Amino acid sequence: MLHEASTLFAAFLLYLATQTVYRLFFHPLRKFPGPKLAAATSAYEFYFNALKGGKFIWEIERLHEIYGPIVRITPREIHIKDPDYYEEIYAPFSRRREKPEKFYRQFDLDGSAFVTVSPELHRERRAPLSKWFSKSATTDMIPIIYRSLDQLCAHIKKASQSRQVIKIDAGFASLTSDIIYGYLLGYPSDNLGKADFNEHVRDGINGILRQSHLILFFPIIPTIVGLLPLRILKLINPFMHAFVEEKSRVHDQVVKTLSGHRTNEGSVLEKVFDKGLPEHLRGSRRLANEAISILNAGTETTARALVVGLYNLIENSSIRAKLREELQSVMPMPESRPTWDQLKQLPYLSSVVLETMRLATGVTMRCPRIAPTEALVYEDHVIPPGTVISQISYFVMMDPTIFPRPHVFDPERWVRAAAEGQHLERYLVNFSKGSRNCIGLNLANAELFLTLAILIRQFDFSLYQTAEKDITFARDFGVPYPEDGNASMRVLVESLV
Repeated sequence: MLHEASTLFAAFLLYLATQTVYRLFFHPLRKFPGPKLAAATSAYEFYFNALKGGKFIWEIERLHEIYGPIVRITPREIHIKDPDYYEEIYAPFSRRREKPEKFYRQFDLDGSAFVTVSPELHRERRAPLSKWFSKSATTDMIPIIYRSLDQLCAHIKKASQSRQVIKIDAGFASLTSDIIYGYLLGYPSDNLGKADFNEHVRDGINGILRQSHLILFFPIIPTIVGLLPLRILKLINPFMHAFVEEKSRVHDQVVKTLSGHRTNEGSVLEKVFDKGLPEHLRGSRRLANEAISILNAGTETTARALVVGLYNLIENSSIRAKLREELQSVMPMPESRPTWDQLKQLPYLSSVVLETMRLATGVTMRCPRIAPTEALVYEDHVIPPGTVISQISYFVMMDPTIFPRPHVFDPERWVRAAAEGQHLERYLVNFSKGSRNCIGLNLANAELFLTLAILIRQFDFSLYQTAEKDITFARDFGVPYPEDGNASMRVLVESLV
């Protein structure tokens, strides 16, 4: 028995040695710049992301400082740091781009459009949903957004009377969650109806995102988690427990809809079914994962953007005053209800929203692509077909050659650019680009315009025991996280305008 174990161990070591020699000296990417350790083993990424907790992005940034704009960051992946090359990687449907299946497996959302490898299958899965997230469909949603905003404002007014501290980050997460859950599933989550905004509304999202780096290297984890009794899982990892429970609730709602249950207002899922969803797309597990991917994206990224926007407006009184003055043109009374179209016509508010989205970042993960049949060229490098290639959107939106003083909240940069005929929006890539850009970009845009306008026109806030470090991006778990915990912001209501 000992002899057999020794033989197996020796064979394993020989395999590793052979693999390393191939990756360093014979692999198609062998001539690309980068550290030998990253070229030889995925343990390099594992150390920074799984062991150090979402820190690989900063190591990639350091590698670019050493090796230049193109770096081999893993045995089979090239990363390019060049804003003008972004659209070459995230190209339209006419130029075939696939997703590397192994990378997206970490989010445990099999069957969803988000993780789909083939562009044709992605288009087929996404098409039934796309029309319900168009600009016209989002315009029809404005009364739904206002209804949730009314609940949020009622909380704020009540807190003003009692000088109660508001965990506005939880309030924003509840706002975006209630809107997307109600619209997509007809699901009465009613987080805004709870006194604490249901502080745990993001626990399920945190559960999968914080484990995603481990799942990338150990894809068996979701299977093991699924086999554990819920009470045991809750003791071991309450966040993964919350994610499993959330998937179960969403799956139950999907099953109800498949069986013919209909809500009074009619959810997107119901409309998709009633329009004749093809049978091969009707699997309840696939649809639940499709819903989860949209629900998670529609909750966390927009909520964080609202935190970033409000934080900077509180900290910059001159920006806040200029914005409030402009808002009075379409909101003569604090309780006025402008349309989304009216708000989009306001140049300074539009600049505030653009700057908010830029600093909020959206997703921070690499979102790699593959050009399966096309050799891409960058400078004097020819990237072989089938190579995994990526560009982190955060680096584009924080490039100081495009956005001077990139960490500063400066809405005026968009005003200046427009006056000079520059199109900075080209580099606002927090919704990605190409045929796989974010399906919910119009909804997120509307939520940002309406929420910031309503809150700035109706209230004056001050920060309470909140510092910049509480919202500053320090760890990459798919979306930005601060050094400790989740993005958090507490405020006091100083006055009603």
